[in-house]
Amino acid sequence: MKQGKTILLLLTAIFFSTEGILIYMVSSVYNGDVFGAGFKTCFFLLLILLFSKKLAWAKWILSVLLIVYGALMLLAGTEHIVLYAIGAFDIFFGFYIHKSKALAIFRSNQRNDEEAPMQAETIIDTPAEEKHAFEYPQLVRRYKALFIDFMLVFTTLIIIMLLVQDSELRTPIMVTSAAIICLTYEPVLTTYSRTLGQKLMRIRVGRNENPLEKISLLNAYARWGTKWLLGWISFVTIHFNPEKRAIHDLASDSVMTIEE
Repeated sequence: MKQGKTILLLLTAIFFSTEGILIYMVSSVYNGDVFGAGFKTCFFLLLILLFSKKLAWAKWILSVLLIVYGALMLLAGTEHIVLYAIGAFDIFFGFYIHKSKALAIFRSNQRNDEEAPMQAETIIDTPAEEKHAFEYPQLVRRYKALFIDFMLVFTTLIIIMLLVQDSELRTPIMVTSAAIICLTYEPVLTTYSRTLGQKLMRIRVGRNENPLEKISLLNAYARWGTKWLLGWISFVTIHFNPEKRAIHDLASDSVMTIEE
């Protein structure tokens, strides 16, 4: 535990140093947006803090964004060799967070080693047998459900815009309506029922341990937030696990199954 904290602190210090160099370059070499660069650094530091609190969704968001961010730095490295070094470190940091044994303590919700065998003994057998009885949707099917939901939300906002187009409060009404619909539609319906797209595609979201149980509202928001933050990148893991779980499924301890 102590070794893991030390290594994470060291990597964080190196990351903060590289970000300081990058902010200096943005300011002096590129005359760019220093505030935006500083905000991005603070955002990454916040994710590192949340990862240290053993939040699964923070681990996935942090590791994926670091790898993507590092790749972008490598592409920009043709302009300045320092960007190559920053990009290489960020990619290493992203993979190290996700795979290293030294940081495994931050990827586990177990309180201590003595509890681990008891937890494994109680949850491994039955759920594993149950999950084999379910079918898991392919990427195309999930995309179709997302498209249906997008068109529903988009059409609803168009209708609202047409209804209030002559109102003096048109802008605040539209902004408020968009915020309410986008922030509640998928998370709330996923928790208590299904979205229209999920219903038409005959798929549903459930807890990974028992797909027949609905996920909590908190997990639904973690799932929704991870998906919209990462975009299509969140679906890359579907091809690499038997339950076809996307990153947002892994982050929210959920799984999507086909309705019988």
